[in-house]
Amino acid sequence: MKTLTAIVIAILVTLSCSYSWAAQNGPEIPTGSLNETETADLVLMREEEKLARDAYITLYDLWGMKLFLNISSSEQKHMDAMLKMLNRYSIADPVASDETGSFSDSSLAALYQELIDRGDDSKLEALQVGAYVEEMDIRDLRSAIAYTDEAPLINSYSNLLAASRNHLRIFVSHIESLGVDYVAQILNQSDVDDIVSDYNVIPGENFTMNAGLNDAWYYPETDGQGFLITVYPDQATVFLAWFTFDTELPSEDSVVALGDLGQRWMTAQGSYNGGQAVLDIHFTVGGVFDSDDPKPENIPAGSILLQFEDCASGSVTYDIPSIDRAGVIPIIRVGTDNIPLCQELNAITQ
Repeated sequence: MKTLTAIVIAILVTLSCSYSWAAQNGPEIPTGSLNETETADLVLMREEEKLARDAYITLYDLWGMKLFLNISSSEQKHMDAMLKMLNRYSIADPVASDETGSFSDSSLAALYQELIDRGDDSKLEALQVGAYVEEMDIRDLRSAIAYTDEAPLINSYSNLLAASRNHLRIFVSHIESLGVDYVAQILNQSDVDDIVSDYNVIPGENFTMNAGLNDAWYYPETDGQGFLITVYPDQATVFLAWFTFDTELPSEDSVVALGDLGQRWMTAQGSYNGGQAVLDIHFTVGGVFDSDDPKPENIPAGSILLQFEDCASGSVTYDIPSIDRAGVIPIIRVGTDNIPLCQELNAITQ
């Protein structure tokens, strides 16, 4: 079965890679008009994502902890997603300047300075600031979702929410690796515990992702499914193709011209830090076999926290809002040929 899985992944990866770097715009969904609350929430989320990005960039400059630089690139994508929504609804962008620490909302400007002052005290406090920001994002995104019925906004907010949950898991794992029990700062403790529980997110201080990980990966208990992972060290970026099935079997009378109706493939990409990477998931839809017409489109679908313990094993922590599913998949290589290369490259980075 290992050989079959490898063959399937190798055949499909050509399709996946060509689309993962394409524009990340989904099909147009009819747009209504926003009321005062919806407008205010969207404007807030645009600047709040900037606050997260700016805080992480500054904390990286203060402490040199690469996880801040890694997550700041994800926050930039979130800023871009909110700008897209502002443009869609013809709302003025509150970000008048992209300068770090510059905000139109005076309360966010004050909060940014407060967080930086706190994060300047120690590495632990810097990590606590990261967790605080993610709890704040989770709270505000949930509220924004609750007060709108606009599908484009709900979809965009939900994907940001999935990423914020993964970011919170990362910060909490780093805090607890220092021997400190994490105490919720904004959300209820039970809420935070539900988000981070059962997620064994290890900082991976002795391992750095490298091109030796480029391979087919799978979980032996889920036959016929797997991942193809490619690391681009020069860009500190990871690409992942996930080959799986729908959450339920299709009906017996369903008809499909090629393959199985229940087959699903997704792509994900993002930057990495050490042995961890935060990836944005996309579905590619609307294409036709061996044709460039119509043009396929990439739809944001959630978030993956990819982690490698060493050159032979890792885990995929996924959060996909559209199907209300989150979980962890342990992964191993289909073959072991590239392990020596991976170990050699890792030794160079340590």
